[in-house]
Order: sequence, then C-alpha cells, then structure tokens
Amino acid sequence: MMELSERIARRLGFDGMRFLAADIRDLPDTGRPDLVLSLHACDTATDVVLETAVRLGAPVILSTPCCQRELSRTVSCPPLSFALRHGVLSDKICASLTDALRVLYLEAHGYATVAAELIDPDDTPKNVILRAVRGTNEKKKSAAAAKYREACAFLGVAPRL
Repeated sequence: MMELSERIARRLGFDGMRFLAADIRDLPDTGRPDLVLSLHACDTATDVVLETAVRLGAPVILSTPCCQRELSRTVSCPPLSFALRHGVLSDKICASLTDALRVLYLEAHGYATVAAELIDPDDTPKNVILRAVRGTNEKKKSAAAAKYREACAFLGVAPRL
C-alpha cells in the first residue's frame, strides 16, 4: 500500500506527501500535519489518533470512529441503568456517549467540532464522522473542558482521552 500510495501521489503531482507505516504514537513532533484522517480505528485506537492529532497541532481532524467498547466495560451511571442493562442498547448508547466525549475533548483542546453522518445510514451502521477544525477561543475551551469532566463524573468513567 505504501508503494502504491507513493506512486499515485507522484503521478498526481503531490510531491509534498509522505506515507508512513508506523505506530501513530511514535510520530515525532517535528512537523505539523495539514490533516489527520482516521477511518474506522477500532475502540481506543480512535482516541490514540485524536490525542496525537491534538499533540501535533493538526489544523483539521476527520475521524470515523468504530467499535467503541471502552465505555461499555466501565460505565457506572445509575440514572441510565434501565437502558444500560441491555447489552445491545448499552453498546449503542455507549458508542454515542463515547463520540460525544470525544467531541468535548477536541473542543477543550481548541477545535470547533461537529459529529455528523458520513454516508447514508443504510450503507453502514458505523456512520459517524467527527470533523474538527482548530481555532476556538479560550472561553469555549474552558467550558468544554468543564463539561467533559462533568460528563465523565456523571457516567462514572475515566476514558482514555
């Protein structure tokens, strides 16, 4: 895939593109990426990508999360226990809550963030895209950080992010 990607980039005249096969956590802080894109990074792998994109100061982040299981294993929220006691409902609720916490995390780090449908929901059940663009003010960052902490306390979770 690396060779194919490099050939396509050269053919299209994208001389500034680099393709790496590496653990994203090992990327050095030597340069800011123009865009970080993650497609269906399972469970906390999405969090690793988001964390790294924030650390590197990416101006734009596009992420399609997948298979969120972390909260399903750790959520402890008595007001939601009536729904969380059902496995399939718990998984769906926790996936949405995970993405909502990710939005707050990104906002707390200065990104204007939107969670939207990626494609027609009939095509795939994994249909959320998080679109984050750097550039919010300090007041919004502080409010999002406080809301993130409040939401985690309510849910009784300490997620990876």
